[in-house]
Amino acid sequence: MPKSLLSFPAGRFFFNRSCLTRSMNDGDKRPSEMKYRVREVAMYKSRSLTAIFSCILSLSLLLSMVPLLASAQRVQADFEVDVVSVRGDVTGMTRVDLYSQIGITQISFINTPNGFTGGYEVKMDAIQISDDNRLRNLIQSKIWDASMTFDSYIETQMDDEFDFTTQSIDVAPGRYVFEFEVSDRNSNQTYLRSIPVEIRDLSADVAISDITLLESYDENTFTIVPRITGRIGSQEGGFKMFYELYSDGEKDVTVIQEVRRAREENAGTKAIGADGEGSPEMDLAYSKEELLFLGRSRSQYIVSVPMDEFKPGAYMMRVSVVELGGETLDVAEQRFMVEWSGLSDHIQNVDEAIVQMEYIAKKRDMSFILDAPNDIERFRRFTDFWDKRDPTPGTKRNEKQEEYYYRIASANQNFGGTHDGWKTDRGFVLVRFGDPDFVRRKPHSFDYEPYEIWEYQRIGRQFIFVDRTGFGDYELLVPIWDERTRLF
Repeated sequence: MPKSLLSFPAGRFFFNRSCLTRSMNDGDKRPSEMKYRVREVAMYKSRSLTAIFSCILSLSLLLSMVPLLASAQRVQADFEVDVVSVRGDVTGMTRVDLYSQIGITQISFINTPNGFTGGYEVKMDAIQISDDNRLRNLIQSKIWDASMTFDSYIETQMDDEFDFTTQSIDVAPGRYVFEFEVSDRNSNQTYLRSIPVEIRDLSADVAISDITLLESYDENTFTIVPRITGRIGSQEGGFKMFYELYSDGEKDVTVIQEVRRAREENAGTKAIGADGEGSPEMDLAYSKEELLFLGRSRSQYIVSVPMDEFKPGAYMMRVSVVELGGETLDVAEQRFMVEWSGLSDHIQNVDEAIVQMEYIAKKRDMSFILDAPNDIERFRRFTDFWDKRDPTPGTKRNEKQEEYYYRIASANQNFGGTHDGWKTDRGFVLVRFGDPDFVRRKPHSFDYEPYEIWEYQRIGRQFIFVDRTGFGDYELLVPIWDERTRLF
């Protein structure tokens, strides 16, 4: 795959189309499925009218299911997006850089004289949010295309390859929902991802851009690769971030870099507060202050953050620009997840690990592994399955396998009871999407049953679990693909 460079808007750094960390979005299986029964009605008179009515009813039911099926298809895409606010050149507007990342295996390819060719269209709609959290007006739309060609079919089946795009628009500061739609050119399959975004006003005399987490940085070529997924492995030892500082005059300032971790209300979940409302309580995990002299300039910074003591969980990176007198001039924040890295402690039984692949493996893959003639061959097939999905082949670690079984272990630890935790509805969502950004809990009362609301702001979804029995057996209220799970 050709590695073309994408010019960073500031002109100094470059984004490299690269192999980024893949999100775990394969499969769409649930521990419990809804079943429907259709009652057959036999009529002995007016059979022709009954047949016509039945045809119309069946057609209506099929048509009513189309939006639901489309939604189910869209939410499963291996498709990541990020939105970054930077200072632009248009008065009263903020420039917004849009980044998308989609797995090569999500794209359909056809054999042409030039090779195996695929492509897709990306459409972005910026929808304004009112003060009462209602969607108001479509402010701006943008459409762009991406194409790729490979010499062999095998290259189109590499799970560790991704296509990366970047675009820019100018938008007035405010609150929005950015809806991204990816349409495969060959299969007409469509994927959707919506994220809530607050576009900041960067027109002040001193301002800071949004923070970009980095996958990698090459000091020799000034090449940076953004970490669009917002996930960091616990064994990485540290990470890098990128931001810009803008100054319209000369000024001495203090730049404060902080990383805070969301406090845990119960094991395995992140609390928003005792009453379920408001901002999450955060514990300080890292802090550094630096005195800078700002000239009339646009300065770019790449900062390394050590994370030897970081535990798995939800974190927030905050960079504050403070005047020497103590007044805060501007603040930028970026949320990210630290996810457990390591495998040996969580796979004690290979046969059990194979069964636990239910949420990521297709039925034919499971059958192929389980039908192996002996233990040695079964283990080889199990290893081959994960080797094909290794985002960093050739290294000792398989980050995707580690991430998956960490989530399985976390679900078992926190949600186990009469059933294994990974088989419960909460376990399914945890394995499927990872730890939620926030959890809102309501205990039992005379007015309603206990429930939990898990918010995934990074994908614009929330999932509600209700304990109908009073014994902690929380059930998912609506399926994950239901449009009612959208935050906006």
